[in-house]
Amino acid sequence: MTHRPQDDTPDWLRPARAEFARLQPDAAQDAALLARLTQLQQSRHARQTHADDLAEPHWLRRLAWGAGGLGATAAALLCALLLLDPPGTAGSAHAATTAAGSGFIPLVPEAEFRAALKADRGAAVWLQPAELPRERLALLGLPFDAARADELVRAELMLNPSGQVLAVRILN
Repeated sequence: MTHRPQDDTPDWLRPARAEFARLQPDAAQDAALLARLTQLQQSRHARQTHADDLAEPHWLRRLAWGAGGLGATAAALLCALLLLDPPGTAGSAHAATTAAGSGFIPLVPEAEFRAALKADRGAAVWLQPAELPRERLALLGLPFDAARADELVRAELMLNPSGQVLAVRILN
């Protein structure tokens, strides 16, 4: 004995229900449509995956993240070094200038600069007047006004006998 659900459709809707039942596709048409939609979806997914692979390789994304991490690490190390020995402290060129009392800013390692100042008469240093572009002050770690970058600054260069510039003294 098969149990059929009771039909509770009102009389005025029965003709529409019969029409919809007649228009409903059969199981073979349903299966064919489902197979075609699945095939289209898979091909679209394959095209999208292929386009993504061509647009940006995965190794490039990994490289970008790695470079960003490396840059952040380098910035953190630089900040740590500046906190340990900020410019203008005992380890800088300014301290060597103050210690020597000459007003020169060394451009070579501190030991070489001190040796040049203490050298005997045979290896004396030479002083050469010069005019430098004001923008060079920034490279020496001195205050710099960008509005006056094209002006010249009077200076003296300290040279060793071979012509190597050991230090510079700003005169104005």
